[in-house]
Amino acid sequence: MDPSNGMTASETPAEALGMTHELGRAIARVAGEELDAGRLDTARQILEGLVVTNPHDAAAWTLLASIEKRRGRSLAARLCAGIAHELAPEDRQVRLVRAEALLTDPDERPLARAELGALSAGADAVGVRSRALLTALAG
Repeated sequence: MDPSNGMTASETPAEALGMTHELGRAIARVAGEELDAGRLDTARQILEGLVVTNPHDAAAWTLLASIEKRRGRSLAARLCAGIAHELAPEDRQVRLVRAEALLTDPDERPLARAELGALSAGADAVGVRSRALLTALAG
């Protein structure tokens, strides 16, 4: 245990504070509502707090990547999406957001296109979005 902050070495700040998974999801929903309302800075601040307290939350990193992309901060979006992908490499939404972030880098576009191609087979929203992006890239 670190006597300076009362946390064990493997504990996240969220765990040390007793933050439940449900509370983390509720905070992420608030950030999503702020994002939907167009309040990007507020959503970003909420999510930055969430990823600081629980750096293992792939959904929060994914939302933060989406916000950074909308703010035109492509490097920050790629970084956040990359962290989310490391945490949840099989999650289709995480993979989609990462592919979208990679599209901003000409050197990464082939990887992004390949990922979109792999995701496009699904009938879910991720598949629909992937097909739309591939169509736009072809045109």
